[in-house]
Amino acid sequence: MKTLKWYIDNGFLIKMNSAKDLADSFLEKSRKNLITMSILLSLKTNKQAADLLNIPKDYSPNEWIVTTAYYSMYMASLAALAKIGYKSKNHIATTLALEEFYVKKGLLEKEIIKLIEKARLEVNYIEMIRTAKDKREIAQYSPTKKTADSVAGSIKKDAYRFVERIEKLISDMSA
Repeated sequence: MKTLKWYIDNGFLIKMNSAKDLADSFLEKSRKNLITMSILLSLKTNKQAADLLNIPKDYSPNEWIVTTAYYSMYMASLAALAKIGYKSKNHIATTLALEEFYVKKGLLEKEIIKLIEKARLEVNYIEMIRTAKDKREIAQYSPTKKTADSVAGSIKKDAYRFVERIEKLISDMSA
């Protein structure tokens, strides 16, 4: 496994004071991803909205729910790093940097980092399923859909928890 030092040495995590100005913008993007995720979740459960938008009955927004949940967490992570003057160009580097600069200093709980790691794995898993399905490697679609439903349902809570915790962290740092 690559270390944080490797990501820094290879330009994936860069110390730059001007990054501090981006923290609020990253948080705003994070919040917008949460809104998008919530809209997509509503389309699953609100038949009237789906009918109004002429959404096919077999449409499932699950993979986009998972993706927007993950990106809400990722953008919040970038905000936390920007707050201390770092810009990340890599998802794993971002997680490692959060651990180094926040968890090890007792400013952020390890369980919060596990939420984004779990979400990243879920996004990768959904992508693998989609790729396998596209290649006709999955014989039946129903188990795949059930798995995606389960992931989409559980990730919303994680995304909100993660973003709220990062917002509190940044707020506490500003006080």
